[in-house]
Amino acid sequence: IRQGYVAIDFYDGSILYDAKSARTLICDIDFYIRTPCTNTMGRMWGSSRFMSPEEFMLGAVIDEVTNVYAMGATAFVLLADGNRSPEAWPLGSARYAVVRKAVSEDRNDRQQSIEQLITEWKRAKEEQV
Repeated sequence: IRQGYVAIDFYDGSILYDAKSARTLICDIDFYIRTPCTNTMGRMWGSSRFMSPEEFMLGAVIDEVTNVYAMGATAFVLLADGNRSPEAWPLGSARYAVVRKAVSEDRNDRQQSIEQLITEWKRAKEEQV
């Protein structure tokens, strides 16, 4: 993002966890697009579970806010087995609220950057302790 690119077709299969070294790696992202860019194809590539509404809309802006959605959807899949209900959330209501905001259908209601998402996540984690 800081280099002016957004990831396209990010999904849970793009994540590898090495249990031996306790490292998580991002891999197999099909490609990145330089921002600003627009959706020129309608439904873009990818798993619909991780795709923001703008990835289905011809002419929509694709940017860091689009990637915020993908990170929120990833949190639901990895931490709550895809379940988006508060009862299924294992890490408490404060972090649930942060992730729920990230997957808002209205992009203006989402965190406006990955950095903002991370900051809100860390703050919610501290509140939980």
